[in-house]
Amino acid sequence: MEFTQDQINELKSALKNKQLSAYHNRIQAVYFRSQKMPYKSIIELVGLSHDTIWRLVKKYEQEGISALIQDKRGGRRAAYLTYEEEKEFLKEQLEASASGEFVTISQIHKAYQIKVGKETTREGFYALLKRHGWRKVTPRPEHPKKADAKTISASKNKIYFQEDKKAL
Repeated sequence: MEFTQDQINELKSALKNKQLSAYHNRIQAVYFRSQKMPYKSIIELVGLSHDTIWRLVKKYEQEGISALIQDKRGGRRAAYLTYEEEKEFLKEQLEASASGEFVTISQIHKAYQIKVGKETTREGFYALLKRHGWRKVTPRPEHPKKADAKTISASKNKIYFQEDKKAL
């Protein structure tokens, strides 16, 4: 890429701007490239990889200085529903359970898949529940086939006698 004098001046002024200090490495890498400095030298000076420097120069070429001074990391870009839509969906499910219906996770998950129109993973659905403060209900306190109290106390009070271990 051939840099114009205006672009070089824009990069110089951006390097002097203290408000852009967080993006100094990016701007510096593009500025060095504008001065025809080889990639190996820029890598040693700035600490960015060859691919990153090349990508930054291309972004600068297409969008200007704004491409270097913005962070596009984080966030939920690949979501089926917005946070508000998820909240509304869970509110509907909560109302159904409050009216006396017995609601399970598998039922809510199926309803979610119908609303979204796609098949989703259970893991992703649990992440949705966690995001909205829902949690798993504690497990049952007893095993359904647990013995009654009389049987348990009788088994604890047994006295074992072993013939082969007699005291002399």
